Amino acid sequence: MGKYNQGILGPFTGKVGSIVGSSWKGVNYIKSLPGPNSSNTEAQQKQRSRFKSVVSLASSLMSSLIRPVWNLVSGKMTGYNLFVKTNMPAFDESGTLVNYSDFHASVGVLPLPENLNIQDDADVVSGIEVSWKDESATGIGNADDKLHLLVMTSEKVHIVNSAVVRSDESGEITLPVSVGEIHVYAFFGTAAGDKFSPDSYSKIVLS
Repeated sequence: MGKYNQGILGPFTGKVGSIVGSSWKGVNYIKSLPGPNSSNTEAQQKQRSRFKSVVSLASSLMSSLIRPVWNLVSGKMTGYNLFVKTNMPAFDESGTLVNYSDFHASVGVLPLPENLNIQDDADVVSGIEVSWKDESATGIGNADDKLHLLVMTSEKVHIVNSAVVRSDESGEITLPVSVGEIHVYAFFGTAAGDKFSPDSYSKIVLS
C-alpha cells in the first residue's frame, strides 16, 4: 500500500485494473489487488495427494517402525519427517505407492548382509525363505543381529520381528498375509535395538 498526494481532479477512488484507490482517516492510498489464488493449482493438488498418503502411512507405523528405527538416525529432523521425505518419491501424483523399489522401510549404519535373497517357500502356505552371507566374524555386523521384515500387500502393511539372527544365514518365516503378490523389505537390527541396517527389497508371489 502506498500513500499519495491527490491531483487537480481530487483523490483517486475505486478500482482501475489491478489498482484500488481509497482513503482512510483523511489519508489517500492505493494498493494492488491480490493476484489469482495459486494455492490450489493442479500441481499442488497432486503434491498434496502424494504427501497425504505418505503421512498416513508414517502415522500408522509410528510405534512399530518410525520411533524404534528412523528416530535413531534422523539427526535434527524427526524420524517421522525423515520417513516422509525419503519415501515421497515412491508415490505417484494420485497418492498411490507405485515405485516399490524407491520405498524404504529402514535406514541406518548397521551393514546389510551380502547376497540377501528372499523367495517363496513352496512347501509352506504364506511362507518365505530368506538367505544371506554372514560376515560377522570379519567385523561386518554382529552374529546376533536380528532379521526384521516390512511386508506390504495391496491392503495392509505388516512389521515382522523375527527370532532369526545374522549368523543363521537363512530363515523360514510364515507371514501374516494371504497368497498372492507381496512386497518384502528385509533389514537387520542389533540385539539391543540401537542400530539398524538399510533394507533390501523383493517382490514375491506367495503360493
